[in-house]
Amino acid sequence: MPRPLPSGIPVISLPLPALADKLAANLPLWAMGLEEPGLARHLAARALTSGDADLAACGLGLALWGWQRAPLDLPRAELLVQAAASMPGIPTPATIFASALLDHLPSRLPAPGQDAELAALLSSGETALVVRTLIPLLRDPARGVGWLAAAWDGLLRLGGLDLCRAALDLCPWPQHLLPLRQRLAAEAAFLLGPPEAALEALQTVDEAVFGLWAAYARAELLLRLGEAGAGIGPDGETGRVETGRDALAEVFRALPWHTHLGLKLHALDFPSPVAQPAYSASAVILVYSWNKAALTRQTLESLARTDYGAARILCLDNGSTDGTGEVMQACAGLFPPGALRVIRLPVNIGAPAARNWLLAQPEARAAEWAVFLDDDVILPERWLLRLLGAGRAEPTCGAAGCRIVSATPPACMQSADYQLFLPDGQPRTFRDLPENIVVFDNCAGGLDVGLFTYARPATHVSGCCHALRTSVLAELGGFDIRFSPTQFDDLDRDLRAAVAGRPAVYAGDLAIAHVQHSSLAKAKGAAAMGQVFGNKIKLEGKYAQAEIDAAARRGLEALRADMARKWAQLGGVAL
Repeated sequence: MPRPLPSGIPVISLPLPALADKLAANLPLWAMGLEEPGLARHLAARALTSGDADLAACGLGLALWGWQRAPLDLPRAELLVQAAASMPGIPTPATIFASALLDHLPSRLPAPGQDAELAALLSSGETALVVRTLIPLLRDPARGVGWLAAAWDGLLRLGGLDLCRAALDLCPWPQHLLPLRQRLAAEAAFLLGPPEAALEALQTVDEAVFGLWAAYARAELLLRLGEAGAGIGPDGETGRVETGRDALAEVFRALPWHTHLGLKLHALDFPSPVAQPAYSASAVILVYSWNKAALTRQTLESLARTDYGAARILCLDNGSTDGTGEVMQACAGLFPPGALRVIRLPVNIGAPAARNWLLAQPEARAAEWAVFLDDDVILPERWLLRLLGAGRAEPTCGAAGCRIVSATPPACMQSADYQLFLPDGQPRTFRDLPENIVVFDNCAGGLDVGLFTYARPATHVSGCCHALRTSVLAELGGFDIRFSPTQFDDLDRDLRAAVAGRPAVYAGDLAIAHVQHSSLAKAKGAAAMGQVFGNKIKLEGKYAQAEIDAAARRGLEALRADMARKWAQLGGVAL
């Protein structure tokens, strides 16, 4: 039996299919997603000023959800307070609390120089140093909550539940902000603790203020526990079972405009196809590495424990000097005789050429799918058949990719489905150089709270783990060696396919753990950044604005059609 959601949520009068149509017609970027903060604020503001009652209700709902999702984000609080002032039936407990937080917090936040130093400290991963530095700051009677607000995301990413709880205990909380303390404690338990304990922590959340976030978190936890939700009822009693799917449907019923919630619920009701085991023979798995012996061993040991089935495996040692080639050869013993073949090159030829070298091998030429894996991933047991199933279900797609998350808790989103903004030719990265390729990073590097577990079309998917249709490779070519040694070569290949009308499909129900961040995120120093910028200029130079415009419009239309179809299907099932 689902919990009742708090009052004060704006009511949408339209049925699901009509709502999807109205959003597509008036706010087409809505289909891209609502987890990137900048786009979410833009869409909420546009909806609030649209002059349409249903769209304005969507805008207020998005502002309310956005703030509950990240209550320490002051721009989200400001948007909610401004939105509430323009709508009837306000104030509500949530908007009153957000306003009180805006009165309390801004003057107590660290100064710009101080918050930069704090961010650097938290990103260092030196937990002991973080603790020594933060203890006196958090205990400050006047500014302790401000320091916590600045440090909270970094504390969560350090991955220590006890550390987060200690930080909350150290702060001198004003009485009127105690609901925030409980909300943050529940978030830490949700991200860092076992689901059963996190469900208990949610019981302490003030649902009049944070009811939407608490309802979603509960649904996600029940899904992690299994559809039966461990037999836990809405009042904590056993015997009255609430399923995760039903709990999620209750949240979506209150927020029927929520792109991610609808896609997630649809994926539960209409799961993505999984290929039959025999279909694994249609794939060749390709791994290349340079001087990452330990990580390569970990990746191949992980692969050996999965559903690779009858797939052939090719490993390329790209001129390593640290024993990577010997590790690859030793790992061949983890697989059936002849399943894994090692290729060794005397020099490092760069990532694009290494990929092309593997694609030129007879095993790859004979395969239907070329599945590339980075040399630093940890694979779930059932990954290949899920990936191949997603690609096979979309006959026109050129590639199939998945959700990429960090390998250590809490799971942080590294990539999901990438889309294209329409080009406007305005300089962004480089002064006086028109920039037409503007990729929308849907997940924006946030913590993985389960909102990307859906499947849908994409312009680009991460090269960390993606399956390429070899017939499209034969038609459009492989990887451009002008992007050597690395950077943007996988994006360029996906763009080339999208321009040709062969875009990718994203299978977000599959999550691959990536040990290291992308080379783009790790780029440091003038030489490394020069390589990145140089390749971005090359990427821009390859495509005319009209080509990117057409690909972006097709991509956006595919998202709208996907949303319309799924909202219509959801409207036909019991929510």
